[in-house]
Amino acid sequence: MTVNSGANQSQCSVRLPFSDVRNPQWRLRDLLGDAPYDRDGNDLESRGLYLDLPPWGFHVFGVRPLS
Repeated sequence: MTVNSGANQSQCSVRLPFSDVRNPQWRLRDLLGDAPYDRDGNDLESRGLYLDLPPWGFHVFGVRPLS
């Protein structure tokens, strides 16, 4: 879950809480919305997940490898 608890739009990069993300492609799906985000595992490991949230915005992600 990610939350922008401020009154301004905010950006950040977030490290995922597990270490085995390298190599495969990953799908992060917002469980409260309908937008999927497909990301490269090497990019997630090196830079983290880039987020750009509106004021009071949030995501709840389901994460799975793409086959």
